[in-house]
Amino acid sequence: MVDTELEGLFRMSGLQVGEYDQLTTLIYAGAREPVPWTAFLNRLHELLDANYVTMILRLPSPEHSWQVVFAGEARPAIAEMYNTFFYAVDPFVNLPVDRVVTVEEIVREEDWLRSAIYQEFLLPLGVRHYLGADIGGDGEVSCRFRVSRAARSGNFGTRERAICQLLLPHIKSAVKLRSLIDVAEAERSLYAGTLERLSVGAVILDKTGRIQHTNRAAAQILADRDGLGVTNGVLQASLGHEGRELRRLIEDAIKGELPPGPQVVSGMSLTRPSGRPNLGIVVRAAPPTEWSESSDRPAVVVIIRDAEQKLQASQNTLKRLYGFTPAESMIVLKLLEGLTVEEASEQLGISRNTARCQLRGVFAKTGVTRQTELVRLLLNGVAPLA
Repeated sequence: MVDTELEGLFRMSGLQVGEYDQLTTLIYAGAREPVPWTAFLNRLHELLDANYVTMILRLPSPEHSWQVVFAGEARPAIAEMYNTFFYAVDPFVNLPVDRVVTVEEIVREEDWLRSAIYQEFLLPLGVRHYLGADIGGDGEVSCRFRVSRAARSGNFGTRERAICQLLLPHIKSAVKLRSLIDVAEAERSLYAGTLERLSVGAVILDKTGRIQHTNRAAAQILADRDGLGVTNGVLQASLGHEGRELRRLIEDAIKGELPPGPQVVSGMSLTRPSGRPNLGIVVRAAPPTEWSESSDRPAVVVIIRDAEQKLQASQNTLKRLYGFTPAESMIVLKLLEGLTVEEASEQLGISRNTARCQLRGVFAKTGVTRQTELVRLLLNGVAPLA
C-alpha cells in the first residue's frame, strides 16, 4: 500500500493517531492472547457499531470444525448450523484477497435477502449488513475477516471500510505471527514431552539466575528438597560447598556466549542428604536471541537427572511397536527399570520359568538373544518417547 493510499484511507477513517495506535497494538498483542484477538475484536465491535466482528482462522471440513474468534452475542446452536451446513452455500466467500468489500458487491441484494443462509442463519443473529475481506498470501487465504451490522445501524460507509482496510495488513501480519508462535509451541511441547518421558528435569533461568520455568520432572525433584531445592526463586543445593559450585556454574553460563563451535556446558553431582543416589546436573548457556538482551530472556538451562526415576513406557506402546502380549510387556517394563528376570518375576507374582518363557517370546519378536541387547534396543528405540 503506497503512502498516498495510506494517507487517503487514514483521512477517510476519521481515526486519530492514538486510536489507530491502540488498534494496531491490540492486533499484535492479540496474537499472544489465550483466545486470540479478543480485545481487538471487542474494540472494533464497539468502534464500528457492529453486532458481530469475526475472524475465521480455519474453514470447516469433514475432519474438523471451523476455528473462529468473534465479538458479539454467542449463539452456539446457530453457529453449529453454519459449521455443518450453511458454509457450503455461503455466497460471501472467495472474496478478493486483502480488499474490503460489502456483500452487495458480490451478490445482488434481492438474491442475498432471499438466500437460505441469510434467512435461516444471519437473520436470527440480527444481521442485515455484511462487510468482509479474505486475508492471505502465496495463493492461500489465512483468515476470513467479517463484520456485520443490524438494520438499525445502517449500511457500512466510507469510514467503516477505510478503518477495516487500514487494519488488514496488520491483521495479516498478526495471523502469520500467531502461526509461528503455534509452531514454536508445538516444538516446545514435543521437546518438553520427550524430557518428561525420559524422566529428565529441565529448569530455565533468566539472566539474574532466577527460575523462569520448570518441567514436571524437575518440579518433582525440587519439591523433594533432597540435594536440590528452591529458595526465593533461585536453585539451592542442600550442601553449602556444592551450592557455591552450582552458583559458579550458573554465573559462568550466564556470562558465556554461544558462538559457532564449543558451547558453555558444565556438570556436577549433588549429594542427597537422604542417602539416595546423587543427582546429576548439567548447566549450559541458553542459545541467545539475536535481538533481545532483556533481563527476563532465557539465559541458562539446568538439566537434572535422578538415577532413581525410571524411563516411561507403556504396555500399549510396546504392544503396538513390537507386538508384545500384555504379559510380555509387563516383564519388559520391569527389565527397563533395571530389575533382573528373577526380581521381575517376584514383583509380578509369577514363576521364574514363566518369566523366562515370556522373555523368549520377547527375544523372538525383537530379534535379540540377550537381555542386555534387548534393553539397549528398547532404550535406543522410540518406546520411551511415545
